[in-house]
Amino acid sequence: MTAFASLQASMRECCDCAALVKCRSRVVPGDGAVPARVMFVGIAPGRFGGDITGVPFSGDRSGKLLRAMIERAGIEDAFITNLVRCNPRGEHGRNRDPLADEIANCRKHLEAEIAMVRPRIIVCLGAMAWRHIAGRDAAFDPTHAKILAHANAMLYPMYHPGYVIRGAYDAKRYMRDFRRLRTQLDRI
Repeated sequence: MTAFASLQASMRECCDCAALVKCRSRVVPGDGAVPARVMFVGIAPGRFGGDITGVPFSGDRSGKLLRAMIERAGIEDAFITNLVRCNPRGEHGRNRDPLADEIANCRKHLEAEIAMVRPRIIVCLGAMAWRHIAGRDAAFDPTHAKILAHANAMLYPMYHPGYVIRGAYDAKRYMRDFRRLRTQLDRI
């Protein structure tokens, strides 16, 4: 078993968050190239996506949009993961944002993935991912992306694909953002 497969297996056994253990179908470790030049970090597996498929950003509209944008931008060595590995659901069974302690409990998994994947750029998908990785004082402004240093990588802000799907951000502009990301990757 490879070191990465061993990490994924240990994540699948995690029971640190009682509320998430109750509502998840499965634990969803990150997936993609190891190592990879770029790592995409979302919030949590979707109940109609990763929670069913076991692969982050797959099987639902957000996953289809993200993967289409990655492909159209010509990004080949990508790794995709989330702040938390389980789908958080609210009282009526709908997706909810993960709580701060759930994100903190899962931080060790994210840090382990970053250490193994060794990305040059970490793309934070959405303000929540940005705040938890870049810090609360870092301004989230994907339209004028300011790259920040983070350990051995650079942090890059982008909107979450769900934001685009809800019509809050134009898909053509989203594609432009992915092209800008590709330009950054080509520079390093």
